[in-house]
Amino acid sequence: MKTATSLRRILLTLSAGAAGAVFAFAPPATAATVSSFQVSPPTSNYASDPGGTTKGTIKVTNLTDAPIAIRVTKENFVAKGEEGQIELVNDANPLYSLAPWFNVSLPEFNIPAKKTQEVGYTVGIPVNAEPGGRYGAIVFSTVPPKLPAGQSGAAVQQRIASIVFQRINGAANEELKVESFATGNSNYEKGPVKFITRLKNTGNVHEKATGKIVIKNILGMKVDEIKLAEHFVIPGAIRKLQNDWPEGKKKPFMFGYYTADLDATYAGGKSLKASTSFTVIPWKTVALALIILLILVIFFWRTRKRWRRAFRILSGKE
Repeated sequence: MKTATSLRRILLTLSAGAAGAVFAFAPPATAATVSSFQVSPPTSNYASDPGGTTKGTIKVTNLTDAPIAIRVTKENFVAKGEEGQIELVNDANPLYSLAPWFNVSLPEFNIPAKKTQEVGYTVGIPVNAEPGGRYGAIVFSTVPPKLPAGQSGAAVQQRIASIVFQRINGAANEELKVESFATGNSNYEKGPVKFITRLKNTGNVHEKATGKIVIKNILGMKVDEIKLAEHFVIPGAIRKLQNDWPEGKKKPFMFGYYTADLDATYAGGKSLKASTSFTVIPWKTVALALIILLILVIFFWRTRKRWRRAFRILSGKE
């Protein structure tokens, strides 16, 4: 996909529960005015039939003590890297473009201090739309206020995007594959062990795999299992998922050779499987135990004659 011009490129990180990402663009200035706001939800996911209509609402909240002016634009987005980042573009591949189908209720508006404005939008799906995924964003930008006459400077413009995943129902090409499944290191002294799962989407619609990672010891016995991290993978992208074992505040004793099996599904039942192995040797603990054992051996060896005489006395032989 072609990217937009440099002034319109924005990187956003998708994070569940986040209020959105703020981006400021400003040339050098002697004075600056900064507005602050947030949008909710940061992401939305819909599915509609060809010829159908999707409706959504975004809440825009002014966090400052002064009114701000907001301008609304529509853009597409593509994946950027493997960490869940995206790039806003206005000339995306038509196969995945959603921006032209947006219709926003308020292209420009003012928000009083500490108030929230709801902005409605619709996505009109053409009757002849091909099944698959489309990706777009409603972008909110502050309109910098005019500076008083005779004052030099610039206002910082903030941009926040609420991104939309739109699925067009039908016989889409749903294909995920495990690009790699491994641990961050092959040898650990202690936990947590980091599992890195890289999933590649070779289809034409976004997918989310669900499943688990099962950990077994050298005897093949299950010692634990953890839930696979879940994130959308959009077409043509690779998404890196990270899981840590043990999870949370668990502190199990870890020693020896382990195997880990990935067991996941997507698209209603398609399977994803992979395996890896690693070792955990707490060498500091092992070294301390060996030193203590060595001291005990030396002690008993050097005092063995005294111990023998003591046993003879106790047994009545002396």
